[in-house]
Amino acid sequence: MAPHKIEFSTVRELERKTHKVFMYSGSSLLIGLLLTLIGLVVIGVPVIILSLVVLIGAMAYVSVLGKEPTRTLFCPYCASKNEVYRSRTRFSCDICRRPVVIDENGEPAPAEPIDTTARYNR
Repeated sequence: MAPHKIEFSTVRELERKTHKVFMYSGSSLLIGLLLTLIGLVVIGVPVIILSLVVLIGAMAYVSVLGKEPTRTLFCPYCASKNEVYRSRTRFSCDICRRPVVIDENGEPAPAEPIDTTARYNR
């Protein structure tokens, strides 16, 4: 499972990135079915088979990653809730996308300084 830990830090990030795989493979499955129905079986059947292989592989991949334990951490920048995999020492916030590090106590801390002296132009 080590290679999986590098790719995704939060559950929402996993969902966001795998959504496209499911969308494209589902669409190609429908295209394969349409090609088969209009008589292009030579093209349609391989497209259907390839789409099913990708869909089943993606489902297996997501189910393995979904079993990894998570913890709820709040972003120190925007205070949004993030479901972070326990093995991670840093992550990007799901909402503001800013980098967050997890200190030795398991608490989130800003990875970059927060500018409290910023002035707003009115």
